Amino acid sequence: MLTLMKQEYYKVFKQNRIHIWLGLGVLFPLIIMGLFKSQRGAGTIVDLGHGTFYVYMAGIIITALSVSQEFGFGTIRPLLSRRFSRGMIFTSKLLLNFSIYIALFLSVFIGTMIGQLIFAPNFDFSERVSYAGNGWQTIGITVLGTLLQMIFVAALVLLITNLVKSSGAAIGLGVVMIVGTPILSSISMMLIQMAPILKWNPFNIFIGISMYGQLAPSGIKSIVHMSQGTVFIAYIVYILVMYAVAYLIFKKRSV
Repeated sequence: MLTLMKQEYYKVFKQNRIHIWLGLGVLFPLIIMGLFKSQRGAGTIVDLGHGTFYVYMAGIIITALSVSQEFGFGTIRPLLSRRFSRGMIFTSKLLLNFSIYIALFLSVFIGTMIGQLIFAPNFDFSERVSYAGNGWQTIGITVLGTLLQMIFVAALVLLITNLVKSSGAAIGLGVVMIVGTPILSSISMMLIQMAPILKWNPFNIFIGISMYGQLAPSGIKSIVHMSQGTVFIAYIVYILVMYAVAYLIFKKRSV
């Protein structure tokens, strides 16, 4: 597995230029805070200079490419010839993607800290800035909430990428999940009003997860019609099912 992970990192550096993505992650919050004076307050800083949006986009794109390029470039053939199982290859993809998500968060965090020192030196991280708590606590909740959303969307992206053999369609779905949350929320509410059992639809679970740390549990329950604990249980079930189906499709794809 160690040899396989080394090859995965080599490919992500050579094919996807991950070092450029990380460099842009540092620059993104600096550019936002530098160009727009209105974006130098607490809301922007605890959102990592709005870098969570960048992390989300970059992470989803790299997730889709990590699988589609394996078959597109034919690099899976030498891996299979070296007796790496498809299960090991798929697991290495998951580990690679998760580590990239963490690296992307670190890059925008570094950029935000530099931006805060330059553009908002008087900002006090110990002061309460949101429902989640002070600046540091809110950053932690923001990162955790975004990561949970990314893991959910990444499961869908891997599923679609393997199913239609196209990274473009999967990336498109990821973008819709990112920017279309209000629309998805409206659709989900309509479905629940039509039939309460439809509260278990995946979009409703995604909405519930996206609100983690932003609202009190009672507020989340009033929107998604289930408790926060139930949302997390449904979330775990969904991602296990989606990753399992994505693996089964990956396992049967021809090379």
